[in-house]
Amino acid sequence: MGTAYSPASSRTHYLTLQEAVAEGYGAYSTLRSWIAQGKLPASKTGSRVKILRSDLDALVIPAGGDPVDAAIERLVAAAPSLSSEQARRLRGLLEASR
Repeated sequence: MGTAYSPASSRTHYLTLQEAVAEGYGAYSTLRSWIAQGKLPASKTGSRVKILRSDLDALVIPAGGDPVDAAIERLVAAAPSLSSEQARRLRGLLEASR
């Protein structure tokens, strides 16, 4: 028999540290450091440390830009267009606040 293999569906939620490193979430030492600092929650099953993929994704910061600016851009792009009346009222509010 070959080595034990976890089907992909069982790796959807939890990853071992080695799997997380292989998928590019960071170096093994970085992940261990984040766990020790409490930045990255982890669970231990036997001798294996496992982490949720969603917890890893939450730590990912986009390169080349401020994540707050990126979020604002996404919100603005998703917002409906203002009517001429709404634009006029907003312009009046902004001018009054100067």
